[in-house]
Amino acid sequence: MAYWLYEIKPAKLVMSEPLEIDGGFRQRTEDSAEASMDPLRIEPMSERFDRSKILKDIQERTEQAQERGDQENFSQLNQLSADLRRNSTPKTVDEMSEFFGGIFGKRAKEPDPTGASGPFDVSTAQMHDITKQTDEQNNVRYVIVMIDAQGLTQTIDIDAENGERLYKTMKLIKSNPLLERVYRNIIMGILDQVLKDQAEPPSSL
Repeated sequence: MAYWLYEIKPAKLVMSEPLEIDGGFRQRTEDSAEASMDPLRIEPMSERFDRSKILKDIQERTEQAQERGDQENFSQLNQLSADLRRNSTPKTVDEMSEFFGGIFGKRAKEPDPTGASGPFDVSTAQMHDITKQTDEQNNVRYVIVMIDAQGLTQTIDIDAENGERLYKTMKLIKSNPLLERVYRNIIMGILDQVLKDQAEPPSSL
């Protein structure tokens, strides 16, 4: 899943290259970013960061990620992790979280600490974690912990091929606190809207 990552700085916004959950991120130099953004700075915020335009870009980059192989996507995610370590801080990631949260809304990032019960909302279910278990016969079992927008969780088993891919991806995400912050605070909220839009039938004219 892809979307535009915007680095929010005091008194200005600098647009960075695309960030993808299975893809990559390459930080532009500030000079080149500023040069390319000059014609756009005069646009009103509501126009420059139009929700529908961002969602359209997300869908296009999702298709591009699907056309690439798993190894290439994983390599790009690994590069993103390294770039975040060099160029970002918890503060800048939190600022981005607030920005995207204002556009797409906010959702639970962690399981409800009160242990509340209720119907699990499959329509907002996203991966919170994944475990890899090996029994005495060396049979491997992958179990995904899904979390809905209210913080309720549900576990499901997944096949070995997809399980190993998702396990490696989540392991990489959790190895970098900044990348994990981006996933839980930004990507999950955007995915809610993408999945919602895909589920809704197109309106008739």
